[in-house]
Amino acid sequence: MRLKILFGLPLLALALPFPAFAQTELQFRQCNGPNPALAIIGCTVIINESRNTQAIRSGAFANRGNAYATRGQLDRAIADFDAAIRLDDGNSAALVGRGNYYQLQGDSDRAIADFNRAVAANPRDSAAFSQRGNFYLIAGEPERAIPDYDRAIAIDSKNVAALANRGEAYRVQGETDRAIADFDAAIRVDPRFLAAYLNRGLAVMDKGEFDRAIGEFDQALRLDPKSVAAYNNRAVAHESQGAHDRALADFAEAIKLDPNDPATYVNRGNIFQNQSDFDRAVEDYSHAIMLAPDFADAYANRGTVHARRNDYTRAIADYDQAIRLDPGRGDAYANRGLALVKAGQFARAMADFDKAIASDPKDALSLYNRGVAKQNLGDRLGGDIDVINARAIDPNVGR
Repeated sequence: MRLKILFGLPLLALALPFPAFAQTELQFRQCNGPNPALAIIGCTVIINESRNTQAIRSGAFANRGNAYATRGQLDRAIADFDAAIRLDDGNSAALVGRGNYYQLQGDSDRAIADFNRAVAANPRDSAAFSQRGNFYLIAGEPERAIPDYDRAIAIDSKNVAALANRGEAYRVQGETDRAIADFDAAIRVDPRFLAAYLNRGLAVMDKGEFDRAIGEFDQALRLDPKSVAAYNNRAVAHESQGAHDRALADFAEAIKLDPNDPATYVNRGNIFQNQSDFDRAVEDYSHAIMLAPDFADAYANRGTVHARRNDYTRAIADYDQAIRLDPGRGDAYANRGLALVKAGQFARAMADFDKAIASDPKDALSLYNRGVAKQNLGDRLGGDIDVINARAIDPNVGR
């Protein structure tokens, strides 16, 4: 089973200089400031001042668009980004803001087109490279994200989001020490940058340093006592140490803060499954699926519970759905293959083991199980070869 752990990507912050006509200095500070409500007020005055140049009004539209996006008013945000780009098609901040909107809508083609336009329009815009890096990281392409973060940091060495997210790109590639170095750098720039503590906690947890990870999540909670991610990730660390009660308490707190986060239910379901509390595990996975019908992990893990109950029909159905949602996950093929073997569907099982082994050639268990499937189909020699090769990888497999 896999634990689904989420990390946050910070919103883009803009600060564009504006010359003034009738507007007051306060309104310019508001438009450029971090408070979205005040930004909307200040930027609106600047937008409505007819004597301002198109470039100035475009900048105000971009800032107001980001303020609306921060408040979750996405329809107003996209209208402002479009208006900013009509006034100045080289406004990289507006292009990035619109790219973020498209990415949230799942329109990857439009999103990457706007990010590409942004970096072409302003090759000195650190935030534009950072956000394009975020696009690649979220898309599961950390190797493409890292060069963009490199560019962002070369332009602005204090771009804390680029530092932290480059660290996450290194972490998901297994380059844990480089990841931690970037998280350290981000925290030196901004000791209150929550995502850096959360992701550094994940990195040290990847190294098996669970006490240190718990300390990172504790610090994250000191910065934000309502951080669902911190409770969720600390629960995973507690569970990794066998502290089931502490893990369940943290998951309960995470659910209290956000009862609609499907990842929390999947992670708690994993604890119940580890404890063979199958009814509660299925309940949590099913709740996650109700909240997020496209959550492949929930189907895959619920399938494992059904398989452990010898309910192979339901297990196979859940693995089918997990694979439809995420065709690249080898563990789902391996687990469905085993369920198919148990159900006597050996030919179909062999096809699944082929895919699992293609995904991970050192998957000794899938290799062994493919051998079993071959033997049941009458290919004694082929089955024996698979079993021998599996035990060359893991001498105890199948024993």
